[in-house]
Amino acid sequence: IAAREQRLDAREISTRLGVANLVEGSVRRQGNRLRGSVNVIEGASGLAIWSESYDRGRNELRNVQLDIAEQIALHVLPGATTVTAEPATRDATANELMLLARHYEQQVRERQDLDEKSLLAAVQLYRRATQADPDSALAQSRLAGALLYLGDLEAAQAPIFKAMSLAPDLSEVQNTQGEFYWARGLTNEAGVAWSYAVELNPDNPEALANYAWWRWTRLQVEGVAEMYRRALEVDRLNLSRYAELGSFLALQHSPDEARQFVVRVEELFNSAAAYRLIATLHSYLGDVDKSIAWTIRARDLEPEDPLHVEKLAEYLTDIGHFETATGLDPNGIGILFKMRRYEEMIDLAELAMLDQPRDLRIRSLLAFAYNATGKYESAVHVLSDTGLPDSVFNGWREVAEMDGFLALTNALYGMGELDTARELAQWREDFGHNDTADWWVVLQGACTHLILDIDEVAREFLEKAQKGLHLAWEPVLKDSPCFQRFTDDPVYQATVRHFDERRAMLRSRLPATLAEFGVSL
Repeated sequence: IAAREQRLDAREISTRLGVANLVEGSVRRQGNRLRGSVNVIEGASGLAIWSESYDRGRNELRNVQLDIAEQIALHVLPGATTVTAEPATRDATANELMLLARHYEQQVRERQDLDEKSLLAAVQLYRRATQADPDSALAQSRLAGALLYLGDLEAAQAPIFKAMSLAPDLSEVQNTQGEFYWARGLTNEAGVAWSYAVELNPDNPEALANYAWWRWTRLQVEGVAEMYRRALEVDRLNLSRYAELGSFLALQHSPDEARQFVVRVEELFNSAAAYRLIATLHSYLGDVDKSIAWTIRARDLEPEDPLHVEKLAEYLTDIGHFETATGLDPNGIGILFKMRRYEEMIDLAELAMLDQPRDLRIRSLLAFAYNATGKYESAVHVLSDTGLPDSVFNGWREVAEMDGFLALTNALYGMGELDTARELAQWREDFGHNDTADWWVVLQGACTHLILDIDEVAREFLEKAQKGLHLAWEPVLKDSPCFQRFTDDPVYQATVRHFDERRAMLRSRLPATLAEFGVSL
């Protein structure tokens, strides 16, 4: 799709993707007949090395797919003799339904945005596929995966159990089993399933990405970049693969490689989702003025999508452009939090919890705001039914969990429950820290050591924060209880100045950046 939008020829496409050959084709239905054509094109010359046309009945679609796969393998893989992969289903109707469902599901996943309408359409198609062929492990597994992405854990249970009973040694089934465990909070079991999925098929991009993320969250970063790279190599036109590897490179302090990677994304993709990803990667690299410019491009391409406006307001808040940000999103909870307008933010967040009682991000931000205003008991209360701190002890799954854990530790520290606060801080210290200068990691480390009264190590973490690129959230640095006794420390003051000066520099640089990109607020 990206190549067609940019009108690239075969040689340019193969160069950008780093592949020797390309496959192109089309299919259309006329009554009960399927007519299609497929070409294998040599990237270096742009010439077709094999082509074929098909005119078959709809019940022959699966056989056509297998025939095409075998012919492609014979022409592009030296020495290949046959294709041995088992088909997803032997039922023509189920096969057709799964292909259409996969189309809807991939659209949602690639945007990394919950388009409930499209996802529900995929779920219904997968469900019909399982009815057409109840013994298709892939149909059952993909139905479970779509339901998990939708957040319906209960509905996903039956199809994943069915898939496991049918084909427990299928990589895709093990990958979905891992996602099911992960959603249930059984993170160790998820890691085992994902590791086995990769063992069964080292070229399964979803399993590679999931297992890489699992290892990253446990600070087992050796080999993570390689897994993300492999996932990208076998799934080169999936924007999610670029998001995963790009984020790892940027946050693990490989800025030069990350910047080169961003250029690669810019060359390959031309969509609002891609622009938003590019904006995210620039924010990790500290170039928030560029994040703003790319988000404006996304907004201008899809003006009806409110998510682009929300992200634009967030980036403007990050650099201290408060008036413009509130004009775009006056009731944004995250915006008000980052502006340190805590009382207004608390009122809105308490109302939002009535509609979204399980939203851990809202609860964590609310707990931070309570701490900043000295309402420590309220912070503990709002986190009391989230599963914290036990959910983190058992293996955290999302950044909001660790944010909530830090807010809970600070609340206990602020209210004088020092022994309990230090127990949590010691667990965080024993868990370890990534070798990164990202503010989220290093400020957690500084805060942890201040609660443990290890001031010298806290200073080391603060000095490391000044070397990072990603802008720290002002409320965490300036208003967390753990830092209050340290406000006169020269290293702490230098860290505050560092981020204040960075924000001021980005504000001053923004007009020129917008002019360079040819966009306006």
